[in-house]
Amino acid sequence: MRQDASVKCSTEEHDSITDLAIGFIVLWPVGSLVLFTSLLAACYKPLQAKTPNALTRATAFLHREYEKTWYWWEAVELARKLVLTGAVLLIPEERAFLRLVVATLICSCYAVALAVVRPYKRVEDNVLAVATSLVLLLLFLGTNWTTIFLGIEERYQGADPADVLGFRSLNVIVDSMIILVAVALAFFLVGAIVGARRVAKVPTIRLVSTKQPPELSIVMGLTWHLFNSHIW
Repeated sequence: MRQDASVKCSTEEHDSITDLAIGFIVLWPVGSLVLFTSLLAACYKPLQAKTPNALTRATAFLHREYEKTWYWWEAVELARKLVLTGAVLLIPEERAFLRLVVATLICSCYAVALAVVRPYKRVEDNVLAVATSLVLLLLFLGTNWTTIFLGIEERYQGADPADVLGFRSLNVIVDSMIILVAVALAFFLVGAIVGARRVAKVPTIRLVSTKQPPELSIVMGLTWHLFNSHIW
């Protein structure tokens, strides 16, 4: 909204602008999540039956990267982003540490869920998703330790945070996080390369354009797919 210095705080005009702003702030995250979820729910039957229609083709950006069973995962991903970037801010600033705890728990659960269900079609995408979730989790853990370290120093004069956390200074915490993140990224990079090479060795018919197996959909008027192979 455009800045207007003529509007005074605590006036009727200011209150109306505030209400409008709050409405749009709520409408965007909640509305986008409801919209995506509704579209994906409407695509359930066509996707499961492999009979694409105009809606599934128009919303392909929401589900084409995922396995058929987990075609709705984009809604889960959007919900996670909205919670981490917006919902946790509803927790009062006086309880900032609680925000970090909630965000850490969400990242932990999401990383485990990604590793278990592996919703993406491509091995590299699954590995990358788990790696980024783990890195984000490590960053939140580092922030938790930093907050606890500073809290001990500020509230308990003469207390040594190293007696509780085992870290002598904030630099040790930061250095430890950098090393852990680098090791995690290197580990997942190697895993992605090995996984991709292993999948590439499996005899599979792939499209030249996408390097992926073709999606055999049954359009109106068709019942079977035929693959005709011959050797001259």
